[in-house]
Amino acid sequence: MIFGNVNVNYNGLGYSPVLVRVLDWLKSTDFKQLPLGRHDIDGDNIFAMLQEVTTKKIADTRPESHKDYLDVQFVIDGQEKMGFLPDYGIEKVTEAHPDRDLCFYASEVTDEGFVLATPGTYVIFYPEDIHRPCCAVNDEPAKVLKIVVKVAMKLLA
Repeated sequence: MIFGNVNVNYNGLGYSPVLVRVLDWLKSTDFKQLPLGRHDIDGDNIFAMLQEVTTKKIADTRPESHKDYLDVQFVIDGQEKMGFLPDYGIEKVTEAHPDRDLCFYASEVTDEGFVLATPGTYVIFYPEDIHRPCCAVNDEPAKVLKIVVKVAMKLLA
């Protein structure tokens, strides 16, 4: 997992050129001018989902992971907490959707940490990162405008 903000210089941090390209796109795009939904950056290799979500109490969310794509979660407006933990293989998968590159886990997981994502914040979740997006700050649900960029792992090989 990588946590940062596009308003801080991310060049020279050793990120792959693909991630720098995504962060440059996030920094330079006016998302309030785009419709909600999918936006292709490089076809199925790199695409983004612009979403307006309502955050939920942690107990009402589920941790998830992906195998074929990493997530770059980026908050445009509002704020949300995001849970994270390494996938040691001990958490129970409760639901799997291989066709959507998505696994859900039991709500209670071991050693989960949280970050606060505010406008400009990006959180990069790799396949080995179980993550729980869309958690309400102080358990008070709120609207958040965010974009999730999906990057095919084969681009990082």
